[in-house]
Amino acid sequence: MRGPSDLTYLLTRAERLLARRLADILVAEDCTPDAWRVVQVLADGKGHFMTELSDLAFLPPGSLTRLVDQLVEDNLVYRRGDDVDRRRIRVHLAARGRRLHDRVAERFRERIDGLDIDEGLAPLLDEMITALDGTSVVRR
Repeated sequence: MRGPSDLTYLLTRAERLLARRLADILVAEDCTPDAWRVVQVLADGKGHFMTELSDLAFLPPGSLTRLVDQLVEDNLVYRRGDDVDRRRIRVHLAARGRRLHDRVAERFRERIDGLDIDEGLAPLLDEMITALDGTSVVRR
């Protein structure tokens, strides 16, 4: 019988195996894993405050600021003042960033074809994250 400690091992192992399949796609696109996580978060189209983006992309604020500066320079993302509070800045995915996201996501889907991610695994993981953290991450 598997216990909770086995779950952390299984999740870590699965994440590392998936990351390997993603890595060469990112190299071909000249995109780092950190940049990909930012692009992935911003693909929801909402625009995110830097503090929120830092949490969702698993990056410390200083590193995120430098990365977003580079992504702005590369025309993958842009900054815009918040509609409600103009003092706050939201980061959005630019058209070029959207195209990058779509290409990488499609190639990655091809690499993991046959895994029941959308219908099986992703909802289960989202349910677990919601129970542990109180937040949902699956885009519906």
